[in-house]
Amino acid sequence: MKELWEQAILPYNLPFTILLGLVVVYWLLTLLGAIGLDSVDADLDVHVHDVHDGGHLGDIPATMLRVVNAGAVPLTVVLSILVLTLWMFSIVLNFYFNPGHSMLLAGGFFLAAFILAVVATKIITQPLVPFMRRLKAAEDTAPVLGEVGIVRSIQIDSSYGQVEVERPDGAPALLNARLGPDSEPVLRGNPVAIISMDEASGIYLVRALPVSPPID
Repeated sequence: MKELWEQAILPYNLPFTILLGLVVVYWLLTLLGAIGLDSVDADLDVHVHDVHDGGHLGDIPATMLRVVNAGAVPLTVVLSILVLTLWMFSIVLNFYFNPGHSMLLAGGFFLAAFILAVVATKIITQPLVPFMRRLKAAEDTAPVLGEVGIVRSIQIDSSYGQVEVERPDGAPALLNARLGPDSEPVLRGNPVAIISMDEASGIYLVRALPVSPPID
């Protein structure tokens, strides 16, 4: 463990260690419901579709993300795997083949680690592609307007929120949703009604429902 930590904080590995730390913090906040998956993924959809349609073939980052299945698997998952594998390959290559801590050699290993990380990310995410496509198809076909959902984020307001809606023939759907601009926030576990959906962003508009008092 001590050797791993010493390698992780070396100048040529430290940037990847910091990135990995940010990934861990992001997923911890996501599990706590403090942030959602939609903020990054929604922006990727625009770039990926542009490249797919031939609009910006020179957009290297978006093209690379499509190579690692970011068009089918959520961007947050893809980037997390990419950062983790890049960190691992950089640590291993420099530990075994760069005992003198040469920055020049570390630069060459960065390119090798990046290529290996892209290949590993592609392999790891490939089994998720058909599952995510079926999940997306189910979300697109199963109507949720007019249904009642439960707030799953810490709260939902006019700027952020996630709502879970039960489906009769599958797993519950987790929707990115918002309240109207003048609505009071609704806390986790409370019911909301699904009113409409913004076709451009895929975000649902909901309204709070009264909470039934417990029966004595």
